[in-house]
Amino acid sequence: MNRYALTFPVRPGSEAAVAEILAGYAGPPPGRPQAARPLLDRTSVFMVGPVVVRVVDITCPPEVAIRHLASQPQIQAVEQRLRPHLVQDRDLSDDDGRRRFLAGSVMRVVASRNGHPGHLPRAAAFYQALPGQAGEVARLLAADDSGSGCGTTVFRRRDTVVHLVESSERTTAVPLADRLVPLVRMACPMTLVTDRVVGAVA
Repeated sequence: MNRYALTFPVRPGSEAAVAEILAGYAGPPPGRPQAARPLLDRTSVFMVGPVVVRVVDITCPPEVAIRHLASQPQIQAVEQRLRPHLVQDRDLSDDDGRRRFLAGSVMRVVASRNGHPGHLPRAAAFYQALPGQAGEVARLLAADDSGSGCGTTVFRRRDTVVHLVESSERTTAVPLADRLVPLVRMACPMTLVTDRVVGAVA
């Protein structure tokens, strides 16, 4: 299983409309209906202010998953509804558009540790690092073992760091908040907009 995070900004003031769009559509089919493992396993959308982060668990390269998604009528309809709210317009209907979207939105996985099998509840924290400090923020979050029974993944793109936690127990809303104060301009919990497992919607 491969895990990716994609992030993109929406226009300030459109957050409620975007959350409604992303939470309200029917989930796409998983792909590979005849295969033992589907293309898509789980997708979760988080928001903080005008920033959207989608975490996807897939069994294929991201370009294959996004090509599958872009071919689904419900995803095409969602994209049309989102377009007026996007800071940067995108077109997922052709290979070049999908490549540009991936190049501009994929977050790098700094560390990933799974504490339990299965699909546990997810929470995420968002960190906007001070210039030059994102690497250290990501390193400290990746090294933190205070939630050793949890699944945890740290993503980074430029000065943005996202810490995803999967646990059946209540977790700290913003891990290491006190220690990271000198390194960040913002640290806050993200709002879970939707969390979908193949064949189910939560």
